[in-house]
Amino acid sequence: MTREFLRIAGRGLILLLMITTLTLVATPRQPHAQEASEQAAAEDAAAEELVARAKTTVVTLEPLLESLATLEANAEELSARIETASEAEKTALTEEFEALQAETDRVRDQISIVVTGVSEQAYLDVEGQDFDLRSEFEALLEPFVSGLKGATENARQIERTRRALAATENRLSDAELAVENSMAAIAEASDEAVLKVLNQQLELWQERIEINRSQYAALTQQLVDLSSERATKKRNVNSAMSEFFRDRGLSIALGLAAFAGFLGTCRLLRWVAMRITGLTGRPRTFAARLTNLLFTAFTVLGSFVAMIIVFNLRNDWLLLGLATLLTFGLIWVTIRMLPSLMEQVTVLLNFGAVQEDERVLFNGVPFRVDKLSFYTDLVNPALDGGEFTLPVRELVGLHSRPAAENESWFPSMKGDWVRLADGNAGQVMAQTPEMVVLHLLGGARVTYQTADYLSQTPENLSLGFRVEVEFGISYRHQAQAATTIPKTMQAGVEEHMRAFLDEGNLRAVEVELLRAGASSIDYEVEVDVTGSAAPRFEEIERELARVLVVLATEHGWEIPFQQVVLHRADG
Repeated sequence: MTREFLRIAGRGLILLLMITTLTLVATPRQPHAQEASEQAAAEDAAAEELVARAKTTVVTLEPLLESLATLEANAEELSARIETASEAEKTALTEEFEALQAETDRVRDQISIVVTGVSEQAYLDVEGQDFDLRSEFEALLEPFVSGLKGATENARQIERTRRALAATENRLSDAELAVENSMAAIAEASDEAVLKVLNQQLELWQERIEINRSQYAALTQQLVDLSSERATKKRNVNSAMSEFFRDRGLSIALGLAAFAGFLGTCRLLRWVAMRITGLTGRPRTFAARLTNLLFTAFTVLGSFVAMIIVFNLRNDWLLLGLATLLTFGLIWVTIRMLPSLMEQVTVLLNFGAVQEDERVLFNGVPFRVDKLSFYTDLVNPALDGGEFTLPVRELVGLHSRPAAENESWFPSMKGDWVRLADGNAGQVMAQTPEMVVLHLLGGARVTYQTADYLSQTPENLSLGFRVEVEFGISYRHQAQAATTIPKTMQAGVEEHMRAFLDEGNLRAVEVELLRAGASSIDYEVEVDVTGSAAPRFEEIERELARVLVVLATEHGWEIPFQQVVLHRADG
């Protein structure tokens, strides 16, 4: 590893020296006189710029000084009024004086900035103000709230006017009812005192009718004006959209371009560096993996910073606030997911429970970890479509191990004949990471999820298989049961099966005495067949049973029935 590091460092140093040499050679030296003239021209330009700034300063300073003089005169006058004012007036005058004093300080600070280019308040406030998270957060949210408030102001005004109009209409109805009742009472009254009170009430409610009618008319006109204003705003949607794309839309486009540009540039530099150093392909060593991880983090963070810088240069505080909030949100999510992220980082550094080039079970199916990165490649060469990519977070919680020598990646291949634990047997038509399709004898097809297929412990007949049959003869043949009969039975089975099977399909025939049963002497007949005869496995089983019956008939071997012996007690 040390030699490799020195070799890479040496290449990088040589490349740096070559670039520096070429740069020095390609850059011509300017004559001394030309350098002097350029320096003199630069000094003249700086002097002219200084004079122009001084003139601008004088022009700007005059109205500021007039404003300062006015504010100071008002402050002196207000101070004198405070001294002669009563206690009740002093509070209001003091607040006004403080506001005037703050405005005076602000103008003085502006004068300082115009003259010197430095804020006096910022210069004197060396310690700085205390950081208030709430106020800073409110400052970030202010553009959003202001924009939302401005966008909904017309609708809210219409709703408020409608509510006020309804309330005025209700009051007008109540006032008209009160006038009607008062006039009815006056017509029936005769006492002077009562008439006086009724007339007072009538005048009061008639005045209220007039007031509410005028308010109702004003609110109605206001509602018409607001509705007309809303219609006008609707007609100006196209111009507003054009303005948006011309201003804020351009800021968004430039910000995204900065993000993509920084990201693409970093990726290009990485590719060039890998080409120069010869470190192509996936990283293998811990140092290479760590460098790749840190470079990726720097690339993403730098892209966000580039976008925020663009928004800041464009003075687009809304987008800048959005980007800042997004950054804070990502930081908060990162802190919340820190334990999981640490596990993912461990896996990326090839120190975790899942390591590259090892065997891992994913969804119950074995895969080889072909490439360990932010998006990991898993491969199973025995499956159709057995190569796919998944995020590294999906590997958290899994465990890998080195594959054993000549270890199979799947119990079957496409086209193999298999027999399952549930009794189904057929040819594998398709096997993928999700499902396995069997073509059964007779034409039916059955589909298993790949994990369920593996749980059926498939027996692969295409690699060769054995047909076994138990066959029993009567105890009448006990004398030859262990000597002559097994040999005769094996020779007969082998002769018939060679004739039944294709040439080369029969591997071996074995006949062994299995047991001395209750009513028969039982043999186990085994026929080993090559995998090319797998499509005929059911025929072979039936043919073997037929052959044994034929041999028993030819040689006079009695096939006994199941016997039941009854003992009768005497008396």
